[in-house]
Amino acid sequence: MIRPPRPLSDDEIATLLALDVPARLATLDDAGFPHVTPLWFVWDDGAFHLTSYHDRPHLRRLTRNPRTGLCVDVERPAREDGERPNLQVRAIGQAELFPDEGGVWTRRIDEKYVRGPSGAAHASARTAYPRTVIRLRPERLVALGSV
Repeated sequence: MIRPPRPLSDDEIATLLALDVPARLATLDDAGFPHVTPLWFVWDDGAFHLTSYHDRPHLRRLTRNPRTGLCVDVERPAREDGERPNLQVRAIGQAELFPDEGGVWTRRIDEKYVRGPSGAAHASARTAYPRTVIRLRPERLVALGSV
């Protein structure tokens, strides 16, 4: 039986945002066309924090137009009734950009996604070059589950 989406509880939101799945960051180009970039993130103090090498196209687009959207979602395998349960958090707002001084945010993000002995080496490699933090403190956040 198909049901309408339901709001996620605070616990479900926290669990989803703690998973090691990428966020999809939407930016707008000069002609108004959207571009979607998958990026690792951490959710901290009511904001999404992502980092990227300082010369990436999505950072140039955000510099020109800080309006952005972001989606984090998971979809489970189909059940016997054909439903594919999914959870999603969508956010919109104005992105803040600032240097990742000392690689603090990149290291925090890497700790979430790269576990085990290779984690520290991976973080060191990613922080060897200048990175920019993208902070999105949502103006609007929608969190829904399909089942």
